[in-house]
Amino acid sequence: MQYATRVKAPALSRYASSQEEHQENHCPIDVALDLDLEAGQPVITTLLAKAQGYELVPTEPAIYTDVPWCAKLGAIARQDGVLHGMIGEALADGQINAAEAKCIVDEIDRHMDQLRSLRARVEAEGGQGGSVVPVRMTGEARS
Repeated sequence: MQYATRVKAPALSRYASSQEEHQENHCPIDVALDLDLEAGQPVITTLLAKAQGYELVPTEPAIYTDVPWCAKLGAIARQDGVLHGMIGEALADGQINAAEAKCIVDEIDRHMDQLRSLRARVEAEGGQGGSVVPVRMTGEARS
């Protein structure tokens, strides 16, 4: 992994060590990013986000669609109604049980995916473009 970062193997080993003598050795954020890029997924940054009570969500570029805006907005409104209905039915007895919670969370996730897609389309049509993902070849010199 040392060839994917600006630090050598001994430093990487100290960053990963749980021994008391290495408690003050912390991985610099740019090195953590390099390690995540090399891993092909945000392993370290996901843990950092979770430690602060956040969740990483991948951004996806807008995909061209010829679905009219009114149809897209109608689908979101319908899904919104389904979600509200599910919550209302679950609360009919005064509380949400585990099975109901799972169904509701799954529906919320679908709704959030749909909203992220809508956001990407609005950004693309508004000229804001998509997300830029930094890529660097293994061992490539840092600029």
